[in-house]
Amino acid sequence: VATDTPASKKKIVAMAMAMLVPIFIWVFNGFMLSFQVLKSGLGWSILTALICGTIVFMIEKLIIMATGNRWLTLFRILIGLIVGLLGSMAIDEVVFKNDIDISVASIKETNILDAKKMELEQFMRLNEYFSLGKNITEEKSNYDNAEVTAIAEADGTNGTKNKGLGDIARLKIKKADERKVSWNNLIVQKQLLDIAKDSMVNLAGIRAENSFKENVLLIRIKALFQLVGKDGYMLTIYILFTLLMFFFEFLVVILKLTWKKTNYERKMEMIENIGERRIEFLLKNNSPINDPGNYLPQFSQARESLNKNLSLYN
Repeated sequence: VATDTPASKKKIVAMAMAMLVPIFIWVFNGFMLSFQVLKSGLGWSILTALICGTIVFMIEKLIIMATGNRWLTLFRILIGLIVGLLGSMAIDEVVFKNDIDISVASIKETNILDAKKMELEQFMRLNEYFSLGKNITEEKSNYDNAEVTAIAEADGTNGTKNKGLGDIARLKIKKADERKVSWNNLIVQKQLLDIAKDSMVNLAGIRAENSFKENVLLIRIKALFQLVGKDGYMLTIYILFTLLMFFFEFLVVILKLTWKKTNYERKMEMIENIGERRIEFLLKNNSPINDPGNYLPQFSQARESLNKNLSLYN
């Protein structure tokens, strides 16, 4: 377009500059997201930035070069929307990193508590912990009743009404002692279960803490949405910033759909139309390529003679 109209050159320059905006954003996003957020190292971060920039360059170039019907236009818009949304979300992860770290810490703590709670419920269910507590209460009640009965037999207020440690009194005291031993055994059993329970619950919390990865992208995206969802002011700032990044990313599609055609583009369409008409003409039955004689050079002289105007001297 160097020799074309100023409007054509202006549009080409504007589209090139618009294409550079999302490329630079994705190169920056790819490096910072990999290096600062995901902690991937300098080499991998540079490689990620180059790959992201190259992919976005090819996508944006395809969007600029593509022309077609409404379905292609819709496809172009959808690609722009997806690239814009992903790009704005990626840069949000970089800009709001410190805020997201706080939300990630809260998610980690919640996961640890959930792991402990799940382990506690499973331990109690497998070891019939609640049934053991109920048995201890019943055995304590049986022991108390046996002790009261033995005392009442010894002081003569109940039972045989004979005071002193008679045979019946000693028998009832023996039964009370047996109840006490059974009760104490259940208490010891519960204490051992409590020690095992605390150990298993703490171990589950340690496993959950060690398996939790703060730098996983999906967790950080979840933390981002949880963070902005709790505060209206923060949500407003986040939406405005995301929309700004989105329009930067979507700039190529907007210019492509709204900028009127230039002389250069109309010239390219004219060339395509002429070529299409030529092909249609050559495909007709009366076109030169359908004459078998065109493919037989030995009859070219005879064909030329037939095409000459007949006269008296021929």
